[in-house]
Amino acid sequence: GGGGGGGPLVYQPGERPLSSRLPCPPDDKYIDSRCMKHKRIPHLLRDLEYIYETPGTATRLLQRGDGGPSMYEIAPSSSFAANTPQPSPTGGAGQGYLAGYGVPDALDFPTVWARLLRSGQGIDPQKRRVSGGHVEYEDERWFGAYGLSLNLAGTGDSLSESVQVQGGGGAAAPAVGNLFAALFREVKLWLYREGLLEPDGGRASRAPHDEASSLQRSTLHVSAGQVDERSVGQIAELTGVAVASSCDVACERGVRNLPEAKLALLEAAVLHSRNQLSARAYEMMRDRSSHGPVMGDWLKVPHSPLAGDGFSFHLPLHRALARSILCFCASVVSEEERADCPEGWWKLPLFDDGDDFLTVGGDSTGVVFKQDSLSAVLRSTHKSSNFRVVWSAGPDCSTPEAQLRKSRLRMLSSQLASTKVVHSLCDHPLRCIAAAEQIEHHMWAKNGQSMAGMAINYGAVPLCRSMRDLDIAMVQLSASGFNVGLGARRVFGLLTTRFSLDGYLSDPDRRNSFGKVGWVKPPRMQEPDHAEHLAESFFKTVCVIVSDLPPPPPVSEQDNSVLKRHIRRELLHALAVEPKSHSEAMNVASAAVSRREESDDATRFRAVFTEVLTSIAQQRNHGSRGPPTFDLKPEGCGEYDPSFHHLRKTEHQHAMDNIARLRRQRIKRMEGGVSSEVVLPLVSEPPPGHNRFLPSRLLLHLPAMYAAIRRFLMYVLFNGQWLPPDKPSVEVEVIPSEVPAAASLSPTTAATSPGSKGRGRMTPTSPPFRSSPADTRTPSVPSMTSAEPNFTAEAVSASSKSFLEVLHILTLQVHTLEECSCLHNDLPFLDLENVSLSAGININSYLEEISSVPESLADVWALQCYPEGPLPSQGSGLNRGSVLGLLIALYEHRDNAKRSGVTNDSANN
Repeated sequence: GGGGGGGPLVYQPGERPLSSRLPCPPDDKYIDSRCMKHKRIPHLLRDLEYIYETPGTATRLLQRGDGGPSMYEIAPSSSFAANTPQPSPTGGAGQGYLAGYGVPDALDFPTVWARLLRSGQGIDPQKRRVSGGHVEYEDERWFGAYGLSLNLAGTGDSLSESVQVQGGGGAAAPAVGNLFAALFREVKLWLYREGLLEPDGGRASRAPHDEASSLQRSTLHVSAGQVDERSVGQIAELTGVAVASSCDVACERGVRNLPEAKLALLEAAVLHSRNQLSARAYEMMRDRSSHGPVMGDWLKVPHSPLAGDGFSFHLPLHRALARSILCFCASVVSEEERADCPEGWWKLPLFDDGDDFLTVGGDSTGVVFKQDSLSAVLRSTHKSSNFRVVWSAGPDCSTPEAQLRKSRLRMLSSQLASTKVVHSLCDHPLRCIAAAEQIEHHMWAKNGQSMAGMAINYGAVPLCRSMRDLDIAMVQLSASGFNVGLGARRVFGLLTTRFSLDGYLSDPDRRNSFGKVGWVKPPRMQEPDHAEHLAESFFKTVCVIVSDLPPPPPVSEQDNSVLKRHIRRELLHALAVEPKSHSEAMNVASAAVSRREESDDATRFRAVFTEVLTSIAQQRNHGSRGPPTFDLKPEGCGEYDPSFHHLRKTEHQHAMDNIARLRRQRIKRMEGGVSSEVVLPLVSEPPPGHNRFLPSRLLLHLPAMYAAIRRFLMYVLFNGQWLPPDKPSVEVEVIPSEVPAAASLSPTTAATSPGSKGRGRMTPTSPPFRSSPADTRTPSVPSMTSAEPNFTAEAVSASSKSFLEVLHILTLQVHTLEECSCLHNDLPFLDLENVSLSAGININSYLEEISSVPESLADVWALQCYPEGPLPSQGSGLNRGSVLGLLIALYEHRDNAKRSGVTNDSANN
């Protein structure tokens, strides 16, 4: 399409679009082109969808011309061929020649498709207005950006779904692998800002620096302390250069003017990492394990939308990759295939290709020059500008030395590029998720209503299926680890950073400053309540990531289990909010499936929908007042998920009220009818997930997760204070009206006093523990306080801070404990870091994690039991700084029933 006024998007004579990739418009200038303003792109994309849906075409387009049927064997019409130069005798489909068209070295289709997707990548960047007044003019350019993203998403969905139907899982693997490789290369070019037009219309490899560059800002940090002497000696002997003590370099668009000594340090660090991984694999006897990104811990990408860094809601490259992965994972895999290849049927092409990176040994150029599978794919995109080194011996050298230098640069450049791509696959989708949560909590109010409209469209059904749902899938994929994934530990750290919670969701630390030991304060935020809202969003996002995994594939074409699961989950939560008519329920179910599932086999879809609706809902007739509606049955209340991401916050509030009512009805129908003898968990066990995504649930069992839970429970206990309160300097004795009744986290006993201001009673924000009808009172006990306001039992009782999301996390930890403890045996290809994490999970380690107290909280006054501390307890009061101890303290002292206005039975049920 041409740009307005003869701009840079005008076709230039001599361009050959079939043999060379056309440059992309810089940033979001594509929105201003004539093809967008005059709505030409949607029509072209619809035509492309028709081509994809032609039987066999999609798979052939994605296959290369070096074997098997491909796009190069699609013959042109006779009239076109008669007026087209014929191919040369030396050309051919196998040599990258578009047969019959006379186009030498034609680009393959995945490369062209990836470049088209890039036209919408990162467009319409947004920045939070940190200071100043409210925006005065509401820009409506975001409508065009969303239109382009959704049109590209629709066409990409058609391509992925067509390949799934036409080729199946195993048959389509080579074609899908080609698509993955093309998308990886284009993501790399986007991160390095390559292949863009200059503003004056000239062709250039990079555009000038602008605000969009903050999307890719990154630095690399390595020190000699991370490398063993053996690796340093090997590199020094090979290169003849002394290794530097540290390397801290910006790598936004590559590395510039790096001294050779620092290059040697990077090589030594890569060699050391490979040797360590090889040794661990040998010790664990796991020669088939994956390894994760080699430079994953060295790469730092500082970015915070809350602090004013720019981000974009539009990531067609990432989401096309996610949709292709989901469609491939949904392809039929028979029971025979699973039995014949239990270790490989679930693998993704290219993502899980084996490589010899962990193999100890060298080649003719030295021990360090080994690449992983993704680095090999990206090696073809290397340019000399990606990695420039200042050589110690000067630029002049012999031919063998020049070849060695070139090999060293290409190896490090491709390693760095692959690490940046792997990081981006999780980072950029996660930025969108975090920013949408911030906007929902009105942290972007100064940006106006247009910003709220973007967030609503990003997360609302049905548009979220093409945006937020795919972003969540990319985070799940990265948390799963393997070769192309950050792994659970790094994803958890990235979650904490992108939600601006560094220093908030970790155990508090003490530091000696000028002879006085004090708590290290977390970073200050613009508003005091921002940290609380962000922490709630953080835990909710983790719940979504580990709960809504892609399902296992069907075993046959007639298997309706996956379709039934999607419809049931979507329909059940919609009915939990309010009754639906038949047509409304049908619309809800339609949002849970793909267009192909709904349109191509409408009879099957309606049959499954009717079966699901009958099983979870009951019909109520309203006579002449309106059509009949369907209400959720009490039996279905146990499947409700408080973090289900297709419901908005207000809808969840209505749903929780309805679910509480249905739970009481269900309890009364149970045998015996004694509600105090029934325990209903906050959330049921998460549905089964695809094997490729199961390791993402290791997020729940990281030591850092227990620290985050512990810190937030302290925040709730201290009534909104992130640091433990200090012991009062002037003490006076105050007699509380009453000490909380005995309470226990045991499923068999808990005591609640009718006259104890409701202490020990639970609301929907508290654990679903059973309470005993016994009236247990204890004598009044004095507590120590001061003339100044301080931490007392009454302050805990009056606290209004919710910790529903934390209780959700704790429940999911119990549900997934056994599953996560078996992953290292069930998935031999699992990366070594996740193997170690899975192997260390068992009931003993779980009990140790929830009952242990970190060293920094061992002697904290606010967490000690009376009389040394402020809070009495019916138990020993020991280990109150642990997760379990904090839960007991909240159970004993929180006045939940009084605030919620519910009875003892409803509060506990």
